[in-house]
Amino acid sequence: MDTFKYRWHQLPISRQLLVLVNAILFGFVVLFLVVDYRVRMDRHLHEKQIALTEEAKTMYESLLVAESHGGEAIQNLVDNVCARMNTDDSPGHHIAADWRGLPYQAVSHGHASDEMLLAMRSAVDSTVARSNATGALVVGSFTGPAGTVYISEKRSAVVGATRRSLLIQMFGVLLLGGITAFVVSAVLRQLIAKPIQGFVSALRSVAAGDLSVIARTRSCRELSYLADQINSMTEALDHAQRDHRVHMEKARQIQQNLRPTVNGLVGIDVAELFEPADDVGGDYYDVIPLSDGQYLLCVADVSGHGVPAAIAATLLKAFVSEAAKKSSSPAQILTDVNERYCEYVMMGHFATMTLLVVDPKRRQLTYANAGHEFPFLQIGRETPVRLNVGDLILGVEEDTQYNEDTIQLGDAARLVIVSDGVTEAFDPSEEQYGTERIEQLMNTVKRCNARELVEAFESSIETFRKGRKAFDDTTLLVAQLT
Repeated sequence: MDTFKYRWHQLPISRQLLVLVNAILFGFVVLFLVVDYRVRMDRHLHEKQIALTEEAKTMYESLLVAESHGGEAIQNLVDNVCARMNTDDSPGHHIAADWRGLPYQAVSHGHASDEMLLAMRSAVDSTVARSNATGALVVGSFTGPAGTVYISEKRSAVVGATRRSLLIQMFGVLLLGGITAFVVSAVLRQLIAKPIQGFVSALRSVAAGDLSVIARTRSCRELSYLADQINSMTEALDHAQRDHRVHMEKARQIQQNLRPTVNGLVGIDVAELFEPADDVGGDYYDVIPLSDGQYLLCVADVSGHGVPAAIAATLLKAFVSEAAKKSSSPAQILTDVNERYCEYVMMGHFATMTLLVVDPKRRQLTYANAGHEFPFLQIGRETPVRLNVGDLILGVEEDTQYNEDTIQLGDAARLVIVSDGVTEAFDPSEEQYGTERIEQLMNTVKRCNARELVEAFESSIETFRKGRKAFDDTTLLVAQLT
């Protein structure tokens, strides 16, 4: 039963209306035909009984005249009249009489018998007035001083003749009912199903983002009201979406204005790739000049993306900038940032971050990592290596103490720092970009500046995705000594 209800509710309203309306009409037509059949059949049988009674009365008068010529004359009269009546119009016609104490039956058609006479008497003597039309015979009788005359016909013959007439009428009623069902279905489809299908189509367009659609109907007041409400809703959504786009564009511009300037740096060449998955992103990168010609490189990734992640990323920028004024140690900056982050950001909004302090004069690198993708370091023509010192992500424990490591760089060294939007980029076959492609590209593209290397990565990632939309923010920072 539940399965039937589920399948029924899954049908479109046009089909539900057609089934319900036609089923109701069919039920009424069948009920009408059944009742009409019984009423008409009873009436025809009753009319036949009255006609036979009138015939019996006429026969009684004729027998009164014939009895003066004796019993043989009575028998001949009964036979002759019965023979004339047994035609195609009155099959099974039979006449009998109890006359002056003697029984008479028509013998011309071979139906005469004691059982037949007894059946005719029983039909007449029935205590229920109309029950003589319900047996095998339809009997009419007339009783006078001289006796009783019985005239009968087979009930099956009467019913057969009546049924043929009724079947023709039933076919006409069914045809009329079918035409009515078709007309009603067409009207319901035009007045109800078609407008509702238009509303469904309009709502699907709205759900797909097309807010220019307008719902229209001239069916009835109720559906016109529904169309007006859909149009009002669509207009309100359009206004809200326009306001949302304006606000998101302003937020995007603010986030773009927060991006650092990477031109004109002394002793280091920096370039970046920053592509938020939405209008604004949860990735954050920064290049902050420190004392003694050092530079702090930072890349962070807040969980999720969109507006909440962008707000958290903006807080991280403020925390890093503030901590960098107090210390040039990556570990100490991470420790301070984590403490502030745990204090101000809601639990569950975790973030990863890697900090690298590059000293171009001393050719030295100091770095710390809070659960972020390990940066790639390539010194000269050597194979790129991962800076794999790392600790707990930000936002978990307020008193986390971070560690750092220092590496001596050669005359030529370059860093590639990425967010997981790069390494976890997918192509249409669900294959990840991974870290090996980054190392291979760094080995392949060696003699170039930072911007050219970023452009090579951008082209590589775009080719790998094969048109698939990024599901996470993509951030890549390249820095190399000059």
